[in-house]
Amino acid sequence: MKLEDIEVAIVLAWALIWSVIAVTLVSSASTWILLVGAGVLPALVILRIWRPPLRNVPARIGEAPK
Repeated sequence: MKLEDIEVAIVLAWALIWSVIAVTLVSSASTWILLVGAGVLPALVILRIWRPPLRNVPARIGEAPK
């Protein structure tokens, strides 16, 4: 599994869990919006700032033109 796929899976799981909590436990619309925001905003931040790890020297050597 690629790092990008793992990142998307984590973000979707986070947002889905918070959305389910909001739908099942909250009766007021304003609290529901706050809970969904708490689930979606951190997920969007993770998508924005998550960077793949830097390639190490052996990986770069292996990619060198021959």
